[in-house]
Amino acid sequence: MRCTLALLVGLSGPAMAQEIVAAELVAPTGRYAHAVLGDALEWGGLELTLSDGQRLRFTLPDSHVFEDITARLGDFDGDGLPEVMVVETSVTQGAALAIYDAGGRRAATPYIGQPNRWLAPSGWGDFDGDGRIEIAYVDRPHLARELVFVRLVGKALTEIARAPGFTNHRIGESRIAGGTRRCEGLDTLIVASADWSRALAVTLGPGGVLASDLGPWRGSGPDLKSCR
Repeated sequence: MRCTLALLVGLSGPAMAQEIVAAELVAPTGRYAHAVLGDALEWGGLELTLSDGQRLRFTLPDSHVFEDITARLGDFDGDGLPEVMVVETSVTQGAALAIYDAGGRRAATPYIGQPNRWLAPSGWGDFDGDGRIEIAYVDRPHLARELVFVRLVGKALTEIARAPGFTNHRIGESRIAGGTRRCEGLDTLIVASADWSRALAVTLGPGGVLASDLGPWRGSGPDLKSCR
């Protein structure tokens, strides 16, 4: 899959040498009628603002959309510079998790494999304490309800752990629940149990995914700012 790059604001230096300071989904489109996020509009483009004022726009072909609520800016590979995370969907093969930088699409997971199948980003952090960043998402949060952890290395997203029994989204809602909570220097992922009855704190260990029960899931779940 190739996207089209357009320069929106004047070039003052090589784009790849600049830091991304903002990212936004643009160009609403109705070409993919899944409506998992509550309406029939998705996004056809991704706009990046760089530290020198350049603005870049990546436009997807008609065979793809960004099926997401936002473009997430974060340091996903631990190199001290931000990249952008989005859900990128093929209208025939369903959703994938994609990472973009100033050069375009850098890495992505495989597409789920059929249309109207989606994944919901959950959070990112060092969930196993080894100093490296893991990215978490829920694969088909309304069907399979599998929590997946991947790691960005070079130009690849490599799966490192997967477990069933989790969710973070209800069909038709325009928000994704949970996220990453950092307490006493440790990162923990907050998600819901598959039936939405319990709030779960998740980390990674030698055996894979480790989940602790935080009690009943109430509304949007636990306060991510609180470590109590």
